[in-house]
Amino acid sequence: MGLAVICTAPGRVEGADYGRIIGTVADGQGAPLMGATVSIVGPALVGLQAGGKVVERVITDAHGRFAVERLLPGWYSLQVTSVTRLPILRNGVRVDAGKSSQQSFVLADILAPIQLRVPSGNVSNWGEDWKWVLRTASATRPILRYQTPSKKNKSKGAKAPALPSQRLIAMNPGSTGGRALPGDPGIGSVLAYIRPLSENTDLLVAGSMGASGLQGSSLATMFRRDVLKGDPQELALVVHQLNLADGIPPGAGDPRDGLNHAQALVASYSQTRHLLGRTTVTAGFEVNYLYAGQSTMTSRPFVKLEYQATPSSQVAVRYGAARVDSEGSLLERIGALTSFPRVTMRGFRPELEALNHTEVSYSHTMGMETRLEAAVYRDDFQNAAVWGFGRPTALEGLAGSYLPNPAADGVTLNAGNYTSSGFRAAVVRKIGNRVELSAIYAVGDALAAEAANEAAQQAPMRNLRTSLRRRQTQAIGGRASARIPASNTLITTSYEWLPAGRATVVDPVGQANMQIQPYLGVQIRQPLPNLAFLPARIEALAEFRNLLAQGYVPISSSGEETLLITPAYRSFRGGFSVQF
Repeated sequence: MGLAVICTAPGRVEGADYGRIIGTVADGQGAPLMGATVSIVGPALVGLQAGGKVVERVITDAHGRFAVERLLPGWYSLQVTSVTRLPILRNGVRVDAGKSSQQSFVLADILAPIQLRVPSGNVSNWGEDWKWVLRTASATRPILRYQTPSKKNKSKGAKAPALPSQRLIAMNPGSTGGRALPGDPGIGSVLAYIRPLSENTDLLVAGSMGASGLQGSSLATMFRRDVLKGDPQELALVVHQLNLADGIPPGAGDPRDGLNHAQALVASYSQTRHLLGRTTVTAGFEVNYLYAGQSTMTSRPFVKLEYQATPSSQVAVRYGAARVDSEGSLLERIGALTSFPRVTMRGFRPELEALNHTEVSYSHTMGMETRLEAAVYRDDFQNAAVWGFGRPTALEGLAGSYLPNPAADGVTLNAGNYTSSGFRAAVVRKIGNRVELSAIYAVGDALAAEAANEAAQQAPMRNLRTSLRRRQTQAIGGRASARIPASNTLITTSYEWLPAGRATVVDPVGQANMQIQPYLGVQIRQPLPNLAFLPARIEALAEFRNLLAQGYVPISSSGEETLLITPAYRSFRGGFSVQF
């Protein structure tokens, strides 16, 4: 095999006893084809018979030309092939001594009968910026072409592609991990509607109704603009009706009026800006207001700065209210929007749990499959909420310092304020399009139950804060998510280990971003067949948390009644969602 050096003019050749074949290969548009294969078989053979002998095989040069020298006089057959083109077989090519036989070939495209055109008009939400071109010849390369929008070529009536409308109905959607300090909204129903107001602006309206739990109902609206431009602005307002005092035994100084029917309001605003090509800044604020006979409020700004050091490396700095990066599905987004901070009691006065999070992180992407992250952080907790179990006898010394949690048949206790500083390392790896694995290691401070003497343990709890101390804690967790090909079922399992006696978790922001919760959790999402009369996507879901009932710590007893605390309830949520 070789690439021949050619003389284009036919004529006498060196060696009177030999002849040669020269020629060109081109496509249907006349463009020369480089790299086409020319096979010569002969002599004195007509066609490529089984007994034929391949005399020579050459490759065309950059101008589509080829030449085969020193051929014995006689009859030859030529076969010309090229990738993505129809081959040509030519028989009866005569070679005479001392002469050159001139041949030319035109190879047709395999897909020559197919024509792909972009229809005129707005036929999809993608608009006219992306052009898909199917080609097999040089005139239409490459396969995918990106066309930069040109303002001069746009007509006055042309519009950008509009954001899609979405509707969601969900029954018993279950709790979500959309917040760093998740409440437990219990089982309920959700209705949501996203309405585009223009090609770059939309309005989300959502309502939720709880069948059990502290959150009775909520109505949320979110206005977004500049979504498609990459610098979105979001303004959200959520109104809640809460049930706080159901089941609370009355005590001295109990301001009973207003506790049973509390009203709450959440207002937030955020804006994102891209600066200097590599820097992105997101800033805003969040206000939480509660009125339950007495009013309480938290107001915190938040800022996140991201610097793209290299195409695969990023440095991020964040400060303020804890926010989770991933919005997830529409159902999870609605769950995060309509959730409210955990409410605790302190001296019969309602308080809101709040977290101020400061973090510096570095992330690095290896290919398209693996992402590594390392971060140092500091968390400032106010009115930290601790979950527990206890009958009225075991809780009688804590009157005015707890609220019931009907969703888990437990109570929410106020553990006061504390700080935590530490380090986090995480890795996320995707295997194909159906499997994702992640792992996290975090070290910081958590509240732990102090060892008490037997007499203290056999007495009712009088002050929770004297029984909880801040202790350095290591946490190790992992998560695996896989989608089964045949049924399209999405199964997610996670497990996080915490040392015994811990009442709170370590690095709640990092855990929420990684969607990892304490102890063993399992989530199953199953798409259901679409109904002919309902053009919608239906999905059933089930979620198990703390499946093995780990992490329950006894801290006091009164007779046969014991007060237990835990960083995670054992719970089950199930239901379905319909999105159309």
